[in-house]
Amino acid sequence: MSHQLSSRFRDEAWLRMRNPPKFNGTRQIRTVDLFAGCGGLSLGVLEACRRSKLRHRIEFANEWDADALSIFQTNLNPEVADNSDIEALFDGPLDDFDLVTEVESNLLSQNPSIFSPDVLTGGPPCQGHSDLNNHSRRNDPRNSLYLRMVRAAAVLKPKTIIIENVSTVVHAEENVVLRSCELLRHLGYHVVSTTLWANEFGVPQKRKRHFLIASIARIPDLTLLDNHRLKHDRTLRWAIEDLVSAMNPSDPYNAPARSNPENQSRMNWLIENDADNLPNHLRPICHRDGHNYPAVYGRMAWDEPASTITRGFRSNGQGRFTHPSAYPGRTLTAHEAARIQTFPDWFSFNGHRPTTMAKTIGNAVPPLLAMHVAHVAIQSIIE
Repeated sequence: MSHQLSSRFRDEAWLRMRNPPKFNGTRQIRTVDLFAGCGGLSLGVLEACRRSKLRHRIEFANEWDADALSIFQTNLNPEVADNSDIEALFDGPLDDFDLVTEVESNLLSQNPSIFSPDVLTGGPPCQGHSDLNNHSRRNDPRNSLYLRMVRAAAVLKPKTIIIENVSTVVHAEENVVLRSCELLRHLGYHVVSTTLWANEFGVPQKRKRHFLIASIARIPDLTLLDNHRLKHDRTLRWAIEDLVSAMNPSDPYNAPARSNPENQSRMNWLIENDADNLPNHLRPICHRDGHNYPAVYGRMAWDEPASTITRGFRSNGQGRFTHPSAYPGRTLTAHEAARIQTFPDWFSFNGHRPTTMAKTIGNAVPPLLAMHVAHVAIQSIIE
């Protein structure tokens, strides 16, 4: 087995590629992606395949959000794209894996190529687990969607599985990670899980994610990740400094959101005073003494990784999203946020509303992080 991703592909060059990559190799990796979003996880699998000299084919992609699925289709060209409710596709019980329902049988008969894929991936909705969700954190109906990935595995019988979520998923009241591990082992899979910082794997932002990896062949080797951990973080400058001149108010992908006069004044103050954070007297009352989010209304730093990119990157009131040097002050463009998430330039969000771009970019798995996790999963099934 090959334990290394090819070193001849540099991340910086890949990030700035203007055309989709070409593939070499005889073996093809077949994948199914559920809760696919706009494609961050699948894009990581694709790049892991390319760097390992494997071809890649997406047999089936499911995403209920039609806009996100449209972006996925445009860029990744799955054989079948489906926006059904996942619970309607895989509607069988979690306590009887011998039973395949009529709905599931029809899905397999209508799409025979999705059976026994090499890789099954999915990032179930994570808002129920997120520390940013103060309403139903740890106890949210969406949390149980994590277990639908296990049901899908029982029906599709993939060779290896990747389930991605926020790091706090391990604290969900439903114990979805522990239950999933137990159920997958019952199905015959070798299961490991890990929490990773994206900045350790070349993503220029501080972002912490949890991954469950399962393989029917052998225990996935998490030590492979150690070969690719960086000694020094990549910075915001590494990701987006060359995009300063690309800012274009007439191009939604390269234009920041318009800010109200008060927020515009706050961003200008940061640049004029070379400050990272707003003083209390310039903050809204709710963000003064005693607030829990000091980064909100803050200015980004060129020579540090960004804080977590969320769907709120168009608003300086949603996090530290003020551009480090642009004047008049502004928030990030969608193109800049996509770069920080490590979406390459050929990956297109064109034709979609700025709010759709923000949602899909902010919710995505950083593809470079996904690439390293996918490498672990793929190596577990390659002889």
